[in-house]
Amino acid sequence: MVEDFYDRMKKEQELLNMSYKESVRQKRERDKKKKIKKKRRWEDFMPFYSQWYWTRDWLGRKCKAWYHGPRINWMFLERWEKKRKKKK
Repeated sequence: MVEDFYDRMKKEQELLNMSYKESVRQKRERDKKKKIKKKRRWEDFMPFYSQWYWTRDWLGRKCKAWYHGPRINWMFLERWEKKRKKKK
């Protein structure tokens, strides 16, 4: 009778340990997903960019123009990109 009690207690403890390990694993997975979400930048969600550039109007005067759309080769989104282009 005493052995049955101890056997039951052992089984219950094993179940609790398994349950705890599973909950810890699930928490780690949730934390990984949160970290992945935090690493995303706003550019990942917006495939369009707005940028101004200098151009000439129909009278030949210099003026600013706006571009809004997907990224094109001439666009400089960061200062280091412009510096790299000048060095080449």
